[in-house]
Amino acid sequence: MRSLERLVAQCAEELDGLRCQAQHSRVVAAALRQLEADKGASERVLAHARDWLAELEARVRRDARLTAVLGAAVPDSQALLPSEQRCLIEQLKVRVDIVDAEFRYREGTKCLTIQWHERTGTPVPPDPTDSLWARIDELLRTRYRPHHFRSPLDLRAALTGMLHRLRTGVLWRDLPERFGDPGKVRLRQRTWLADGVWAKIVEILGEEGESTPVLSHGTAPALSISSGPIAEPQPSISLGARVVNPVRIS
Repeated sequence: MRSLERLVAQCAEELDGLRCQAQHSRVVAAALRQLEADKGASERVLAHARDWLAELEARVRRDARLTAVLGAAVPDSQALLPSEQRCLIEQLKVRVDIVDAEFRYREGTKCLTIQWHERTGTPVPPDPTDSLWARIDELLRTRYRPHHFRSPLDLRAALTGMLHRLRTGVLWRDLPERFGDPGKVRLRQRTWLADGVWAKIVEILGEEGESTPVLSHGTAPALSISSGPIAEPQPSISLGARVVNPVRIS
């Protein structure tokens, strides 16, 4: 900004000096025209820079006011009931949207089997072939008593469903029916994981075919938060025994 101001002042000084000459030659006249053009261009750039600087300073002042207001409101807002916090946020015109329209809410705790795959870096193996399933069935029968196999749950189909869920990230409740009851499939997988059998099953299945990474979705969606000023000053809002004075932010 200061450099532009010095340049404009220098052009003006040179123009004044040329205009004071008693006689103007063609060279002087051409220099005058060029200096006037340069001075006009510099003045336009300077005006644009001043506007930009004024806008930047206004934004800095606005952000400082907003920071001060929000900083002062934090202790009070945390003491409000959830319904009261919502009322206050609505008055500030804060809008929170879920970015991913296809997001499905999930449990707050990540699946233990997914955690095991992520912790160990073990990919998800392919579905069991007949020969591999025979080995897995033999493994299960050496580890569990006969009642483990008396359930109507088809263990091979259940295992295939477990692998399908790890590859696709589908929710347990959305597991296709061909794999069996989702609740029972989930319980069986947790049993195998807790007993150390799951690691052996994955090792056997990994001997053939190509493994894929486990697909894990977040337990909370990505959020888009936007806000805007209140158009007109609002009256105090009564919240039972409390009164919240909306703050106008511009």
